[in-house]
Amino acid sequence: MIAPTPSDIGRTVAYRDHPNTNPELGIVTSFDRFFVFVRYGADLHSRATKASHLEWAASVSSDRLQG
Repeated sequence: MIAPTPSDIGRTVAYRDHPNTNPELGIVTSFDRFFVFVRYGADLHSRATKASHLEWAASVSSDRLQG
């Protein structure tokens, strides 16, 4: 789980809907008290994502990343 601050906009995160799935990379574009808005892959728009499903990409092992 992440707890973003304004300085985290633009950082890379890894999304997982279950602990044993491969993470999907995305970029934090904004957030509010309910969701973190993340642009995944080649998507043109951000998707609302629960912070509990996100990790900072730097903390995820490289052999588990996709994106």
